[in-house]
Amino acid sequence: MKYDVIIIGAGAAGLIAMLDLLREGYSICMLEASPIAGGRIATIKEDGFAMNLETGAEFIHGKLPLTIRLLKDAGISYHEVKGEMFGVQNGNWKNDEHNEYWDEFMSKLKKLKTDITILEFLNDNFSNPKYTGLRKDVQRLAEGFDLADISRASVLSIKDEWKNIEKKQYRVEGGYGGLINYLLNDCVQLDARIYYNSSVNRIRYNKSSVNVSTTDGRNFDSDKIIVTASVGVLQSGAIRFDPELTDHAIAIQGLGFGTVIKFLLQFKTDFWKEYEDDIGFILSNEEVPTWWTQLPMENSLLTGWMGGAKATERVFHSDDELLGIALGSLASIFQMPVSGIKEQLECYKILNWQNNANIKGGYSFNTLSTKEAKRVLANPVNEVIYFAGEAVSQGEAQGTVESALQSGKDVAALLIRHLKRSR
Repeated sequence: MKYDVIIIGAGAAGLIAMLDLLREGYSICMLEASPIAGGRIATIKEDGFAMNLETGAEFIHGKLPLTIRLLKDAGISYHEVKGEMFGVQNGNWKNDEHNEYWDEFMSKLKKLKTDITILEFLNDNFSNPKYTGLRKDVQRLAEGFDLADISRASVLSIKDEWKNIEKKQYRVEGGYGGLINYLLNDCVQLDARIYYNSSVNRIRYNKSSVNVSTTDGRNFDSDKIIVTASVGVLQSGAIRFDPELTDHAIAIQGLGFGTVIKFLLQFKTDFWKEYEDDIGFILSNEEVPTWWTQLPMENSLLTGWMGGAKATERVFHSDDELLGIALGSLASIFQMPVSGIKEQLECYKILNWQNNANIKGGYSFNTLSTKEAKRVLANPVNEVIYFAGEAVSQGEAQGTVESALQSGKDVAALLIRHLKRSR
């Protein structure tokens, strides 16, 4: 059977694009390398844990319109994240997580007109030794929030993002997996053809058709294709294009894609309340620098977050080694012996996203090349190969589920126009 469209990847972008195309009556085939849908949205139930775990995407960063509308359509509720944000440096706690020179940093950033990397901006404006703490805080925030390499990341891209970094955050009741199931079920009701465990390794194309090969020797044909594979997969060359891409290949390599290791630790008690009753987030200078609770939900789960260069350096560490680093970080934050933290631990799960062969990283960040790269990738190859996903979205919510969803909808709308014009 030849399909109208093949979609690679059953994440948020692929599923919403598939749903819009199915509603228009087109025949769609989806190829997903994993055994389940969701991609970097990965809500699981794990033995020993008292609640569903968000092993991937977890937060809604503000009242993002498409995400909120879909949750409403699905009848899925969401709630505001509560709790205070604390900065902890060398065991010293403070309510203000920012460095004393933070306002000066933001003031100079506001005046900047020509884009440079974050590292260049720091070197040009904050090289004095008195700014050492600020430089560390900026790097920590870039790596933790954006998963960015400061030697490559655009400083103008964080200009507005960091200005609004304290806007309200939300969590999906029961986890983001409910939204994936909602999209997936609607696709299935419209007779979607979804092939799981189908890892694509080659895309042959010409001006009117596409042939897709999978690692298990199967072939699929279509008029057009949407590629929603992660930047990590595309940059690795795991999917070969025949003939080779030119401008689009350069654009793909110009995108930033960060590394993250996520730690989910459930303890016997919420012992951190002995220090502060309303801890929401902890930002520290430890090896695992960022931690958060589940407030307003009362439980004993702590989530740790290691992003950027620190995570890249440790992607080949074993879970035992990573757990030791995490416990050591918490021991330092709470000024407790590691043995005391370890005695409190009930169960844990560590997600090393760089080592997931179907993802190869966390999410995207903006480099100096990103704006032009996104412009190139917004245009399909021969009106046959289309790209979608959070990394190529031209919206403002960089690296989020919202950006993935919006990208999927935008590409589906463009493709529908092209299909109608060609018939």
